[in-house]
Amino acid sequence: EMLGIWHTVTQASDPLLDSLTTQALEADLQHKGKSVGQSYGSALRRITYHYWYHIGEVQAIRQMLGHASLPEYVGDIETEAPYRPE
Repeated sequence: EMLGIWHTVTQASDPLLDSLTTQALEADLQHKGKSVGQSYGSALRRITYHYWYHIGEVQAIRQMLGHASLPEYVGDIETEAPYRPE
């Protein structure tokens, strides 16, 4: 059931994500009218990696079950891999 909901949400997101332009992704992300210090593109990237982080929580269970060679959290993404236009 949850996998079906995930598919519904991700498919509903595709049209918006596909419509984003480089200009929109380079714009400063703001909160209450003030820049938060990152672009929309970097924020979107952070959300993506945060999502992967939660997948890592699932991997922790796998580790407890004896699985090996699991990846680690992405780290300081704004410094190491900020959004860059095409």
